[in-house]
Amino acid sequence: MKKNKYPIFDDFEIEINKKKAIFHFDGGDLGERKNIDNNEEIATAVQKIHNFIVEHNLANNGKKFDSFGCLLSYTIPNHDQYNFYLKNKKYEADYPYESNYLHFDLLHYYKEKKMLWVPCSFLEDSETHSISLITEHLTSINKIKFSDTMLDCNLFAGYGDEDEDDFEYSTRPKYITNTLGHKKWHHPVLFIDEPVWDDGLFKNHLDLLVEARKFIDPKIKFEISGATEKEKKSFDSAGLF
Repeated sequence: MKKNKYPIFDDFEIEINKKKAIFHFDGGDLGERKNIDNNEEIATAVQKIHNFIVEHNLANNGKKFDSFGCLLSYTIPNHDQYNFYLKNKKYEADYPYESNYLHFDLLHYYKEKKMLWVPCSFLEDSETHSISLITEHLTSINKIKFSDTMLDCNLFAGYGDEDEDDFEYSTRPKYITNTLGHKKWHHPVLFIDEPVWDDGLFKNHLDLLVEARKFIDPKIKFEISGATEKEKKSFDSAGLF
């Protein structure tokens, strides 16, 4: 990692007990920080999870979790708050509000549904056997659901009087990339609907899914969240259903 990486990745929070392991990475404020590469920070968080589960596997092999997940969070000012910050070099005392939080849910295990939810960024950045190791330490699981990497933030949910174009949900939100200046910011999406079979590879996320499948119990089903018919056919062509 770069020497100037945000320090939270050296000192992240983990809520852990006999039945739970929840990671929380605080990425700081998008108004204060400069030119964040959110995908690099997601990759760092994913590696921390991998390291944890490897150590857990060695030290507590028989211990299983009822709850397992990871959240990467930032605070994000709206237009007025950001203008105040630029003018005064600080925010107002009551900042941030609930609407100023932005979260990436990087992994979530639903015990009641016996399902592990895995966004494409975790699939991309994890090691080949990371997901397999995690499933071995969950109380009960019969399905893994894969999806785009979703952002949760009220500013992008149609609340308030913010400029709709700036806050339109997209893979590169204009407010983050242009106004706040994070040119590298990008929301990864799951790409499996155009398989190109070339030299034994599909050249998209199907390759990662096929590799992950090799290490995971065949009784655990794979599913794509909100899959189109085209995606289902691609998924089936790779032997993943």
